[in-house]
Amino acid sequence: MKISYLVFCTVLLFLGSCSNKNIRNTDFFSPLKIEISKEIKEDIELEEIILTSEKSINFFSDNIEQLAIDSKEILEDTNPEHSQKLKTEKLMVALFYNRSQITNSLDIFYTYVENKQAQGLINNAQFATLEQIGITFEKRINQIDNKYKKFY
Repeated sequence: MKISYLVFCTVLLFLGSCSNKNIRNTDFFSPLKIEISKEIKEDIELEEIILTSEKSINFFSDNIEQLAIDSKEILEDTNPEHSQKLKTEKLMVALFYNRSQITNSLDIFYTYVENKQAQGLINNAQFATLEQIGITFEKRINQIDNKYKKFY
């Protein structure tokens, strides 16, 4: 009985790992990957904020890209029972929510850096690295804004 259960779970796990859900759309921006320098690794809290910001920006960037794909279906829906205005408003709310979450992640990052800098807890090497990370984050926001400006 245990063996058949184990085989069943193994097969189920294998089939689940073969699903398309984990495959990213190749048209999406590639995920940001921030390399944490040795100067930053000394500050565990700062490293966590950077990694959390990176993860958040990638997540919401993918959401926006998927919404843009889904919007074609929403906007092309000709069912008279579905209000075009309502569909468009729903899409806009979703896009703005995801865009605001990216901005929020960036604000948390900058607030932390500014507070540490005001306290004199960031050295020049760390600050230079953090500037480059901030530029990388902002570039992604600009890429999203440029690619999907027709939605904003």
